[in-house]
Amino acid sequence: MLSNVALFLTLSSLVVAAPGTKRWTDSNANCKTFYADIEAQTDSNLDLASVIGPPPASQQALVQATIDQFAAGSTVMADIANASKIDVEGIYSLWFEYCEPKEGKPKGIFQTHHGLVGNAGYWNVLLDGKTDNSFAESAAAAGWATLSYDRLGVGRSAKPDGTNVVQIALETAQSIVIAEKLREGSLDSVGSFETVVGVGHSYGSALLSGVASVAPDTFDALILTGFTANSTTGPLGLFAFQSTIASVAYPDRFSADANDYVITPSVSNDQLGFFHYPNYTQSALDKFTATKGEYTLGQQNSISGPFSLTRDNFTKPVFVVTGENDAPFCAANCYVTSLGEGKTQLDTAKDLYPSVSNFDTYVVPATGHGINFHTTAYEAYQRIVKFVTDAGL
Repeated sequence: MLSNVALFLTLSSLVVAAPGTKRWTDSNANCKTFYADIEAQTDSNLDLASVIGPPPASQQALVQATIDQFAAGSTVMADIANASKIDVEGIYSLWFEYCEPKEGKPKGIFQTHHGLVGNAGYWNVLLDGKTDNSFAESAAAAGWATLSYDRLGVGRSAKPDGTNVVQIALETAQSIVIAEKLREGSLDSVGSFETVVGVGHSYGSALLSGVASVAPDTFDALILTGFTANSTTGPLGLFAFQSTIASVAYPDRFSADANDYVITPSVSNDQLGFFHYPNYTQSALDKFTATKGEYTLGQQNSISGPFSLTRDNFTKPVFVVTGENDAPFCAANCYVTSLGEGKTQLDTAKDLYPSVSNFDTYVVPATGHGINFHTTAYEAYQRIVKFVTDAGL
């Protein structure tokens, strides 16, 4: 069964990107990493602490809170939706990876936004001595630069209060600021860009949908991957991920995280949520699990925010790219839909963008939610490059 309820199941994949320039035999990109302080403000964060309380005292407390939230007759979801809005502002250090073509001036830049359980490395997946799974490499081969970053609360970026601060509204504001800096040429030493395309995966795609409402001129086009206007409930949705306190699940990696930072706890959860067997290599699944990132209770409970906003003033091109067997957004079969002949669940996203005339979709065959870890990733990247080229960007 499908619904538009805010669930923390719209998670994303990742791989931690190593600092410095990549030196792979088929590399088309020069990459560098850096930190930058990003100042942003929003008046649209939710006072979640007034509904769900402080960080859970233990994993058992978190499990019970999840049961209480979705129990029959529970009002928790409604209470979250109706929670008071609060002002949040701050300057936070974010970790970035910038990749550009080895030769020539970039045509433009893809500003990427990973999803939950992800980090910047989702866009530069290097596997088995090849770059086929790297979006940044495919972009560079086509003459484009890529800027990826660990979103607030993730990996190497700052980790403030995970309940009332690290939410999708504040991250939306940060994305807008980053895009402005790219156009101004004021983000580190990456230079200035006339063309900036927003690219998202899962939660990152929802975040971009928020940007399209709040500041519709921020990006020249949107690429929404791992995304539809639906979200899956039942065994392929919420409970498949078994959200676990990160420091409990992986103490060696997340011992410093507060208890409102959570993660998927096992390789089986990762396969169920992100992969479609056998269209990936064992090394892809192993790398995903070994390097996945945390997310916050604030993020999982605020993800529905952009779906309630209007985007009537957004008219830029939109391309939705989602795996045929995406579990979180298609219940593992994107071709099952009530929209009519020739349509897929990806077409539900069109309702979110009523003023967009250049709207297209691509269903990635035999592929799960974590597109960039499948053997079909390279073809998906070529479709994205073709879309922006055909759009005249």
